[in-house]
Order: sequence, then C-alpha cells, then structure tokens
Amino acid sequence: MKTKNILLTLLLVMGSVFAFGQTTAPDATKPWVILDSTYSLEAVTSSTNTSVDVYYDNTSGNVVKGIQFSFSYDNTVFDSPTVTYNSTSGPVGYMATDVDTTNGIVKVLWVYDGASTTFDIIAGNMFSVDLPFQSGYANGTVAGLDFTTDLTAYYAKSDGTDGTLGTQDNGGNFVEPTFDYTATILNSATNPAESIPVILQKSSDGSTWSDVATVTTAVDGTAVFSEFIDQGYWQIRLKIESGLDASTALSTADANMIAQIAAGVQSASGVQFYSANPNQANGITASDSYLVFARLAQGNSNYPANPDVLFFTEAQYMTIDAANTDQSGTIPGQSEFLSPQINGTTSGNFYLIILGDANSTGLN
Repeated sequence: MKTKNILLTLLLVMGSVFAFGQTTAPDATKPWVILDSTYSLEAVTSSTNTSVDVYYDNTSGNVVKGIQFSFSYDNTVFDSPTVTYNSTSGPVGYMATDVDTTNGIVKVLWVYDGASTTFDIIAGNMFSVDLPFQSGYANGTVAGLDFTTDLTAYYAKSDGTDGTLGTQDNGGNFVEPTFDYTATILNSATNPAESIPVILQKSSDGSTWSDVATVTTAVDGTAVFSEFIDQGYWQIRLKIESGLDASTALSTADANMIAQIAAGVQSASGVQFYSANPNQANGITASDSYLVFARLAQGNSNYPANPDVLFFTEAQYMTIDAANTDQSGTIPGQSEFLSPQINGTTSGNFYLIILGDANSTGLN
C-alpha cells in the first residue's frame, strides 16, 4: 500500500493532475476498473462519510457480463467500508463484497443475472465506496486507495470464461475538503487596496501557525483562496506582514493638511486621527507634518520609528470612521495584521489606514 500525503505542498505540485478527473480506460486492449486521481475527504466534524467512486470503462469491443477485483484502503483512518453498485447498467446484477478490516482489503464481485443475451456492462461510476472515519481520527496522512491482487481481476465473457480485467490506478489520493474564501482589503469603503500580499494560515492548536498560500490583492482589493483545508480540524486565519511601503500614497498635500489640522485651521475626523498622526504620539502636531515633509524631501521609504500602515477589522474601521474623537487608545490597529479566525465563513472585508496619508489617497 503506497502512502499518499494530503499536505497542501504536495497537492500544489501536482495541481495540474488534480484539476481533472481520470476515469476512462487507458487503452482499448481490455475492460478496465479505474481509480480517480483524487478523492475529497469529508470534514472530520461532518455527519456524512467520505464517499468515492470506482469507475468502469471498456473500449475494447469485448462484451462483459461480470467483473471481480480487489482494492486496499487505509484501515488506520477508515472504519469498515461499504461498497454499493450504482445501477450504471440498470437495476440488474448480483453483487458480493468481502471486507477484511484487519488488513484493509475489499474484494468486489458483480455479475449480470438477467436473461438478455446482448447485455454488456455500461461504462461509468459503477461503484460507490462509503468510508466512515475511525472514531479516533482527527487529521493527518491518509493512504490512498490501491488495487490489489487479493482477488484476481477478471471479467466474465459471454461464453462463461475469464478474461483479464485491467486495473488502472490514477492515484486514488485523498485531499482535505476545499476551503474557499475571498478577502477584500480596503483603504476605505469605496477605495480598494491593490497589490497587498495576503497570507492564508492554518493551525491545529491556535499557537503554531503555518502558511498555506499567499495571494496578492487584485485591482478590486480581493485575494481569492481555494485550498485543501479541513476547517473542521484546522483553525484558519489571514496574515498581512508588516513593513509595507506606502510612499506612493504620501504627498506634500498630506503634510500641508496635517499642519492645518495641528494649527486648528481644519478639524480632524474619523480616520484622520490615525492618518494625520504618523508619529502616533501626542495627537496631531507639527511633528507629524514634519515627518511627512522630511520623508518626501529626503526620499525615504519609511518613517524612523513608525509603520506605514495599520490594519483593522471591518467593525473596528467602521467605529473609527464614524467617530469625532481619537479612537487609537482603544483601537490601536495592527502593523502586522492577524485576522480573527475565519472558519465557517466565505468572505470578509479588512481595512488599512496609511500613517501620513491625511487626504486618504490609499494604496492603489
């Protein structure tokens, strides 16, 4: 039994194989039973068992009245499987199965039991295999399905003799359920943030996190993920690393506006309590205006001691945007963004504020 790892890194390498099912006969020399390249596991928290199909195809021209074969399954992960005939050739036939749970072997025999002399098994997903998880299984490596020689693979000919049945194993690998999520990163409700690298992370314990994939936001601010992650087992979140360079959002117009707010010519509101206070101290003062002027004049790509960008959840941003007073004491923002867990959701909006960007140009 060969082991197939369900870790995402392997899946990405073999992504082109996984994208398309492989369920047809590899040649016309004989009839075939076929295992697909990949099968999707149910979530460990699901009340539904994992179900996979075993396919039959025949382009050889030989008439087939019955078939027999055997395959292995991972009996450390799955409890006793159940094999069902899918009536692909109609509601006919007799089926016998033998499950060896000790060794993880299933033997399958199906034979036509009707009176038609012209009957021939029809190609398709002839059998379904229902695979319940063992009670102690949580997550980890799962061995794929493999054909075995425990029951010799034969097909029954019209004259009642045996023919060789081909067994095509295209992988039989198991992958975790797909987690689809769209993160939208925004400068404001109407101003999406482009070219922001967003990292999807997972953790089994909420303490140690590993990166799954990184997607850079498009012109509409979206980063779209579709990854093999069992959210019934893994905790899932987003990360945006600190150190973004927001120089393109800064101009002398920002420095002028900060100076006017500091002098009382203009009044700050909402996000300006953050964006007009790049030194993040003592409210909005002449020092904040100077930081922006100096950065532009000296051609610097960062501030001496402060980040360019702070990140917020949607709820936090809406509170800030609607406020007439400085909210930074209770909502400081994150220079390295770590989202709340996104398990059980399919999309979310997240906001950034650029320090020094008093006129809200944003990253775009």
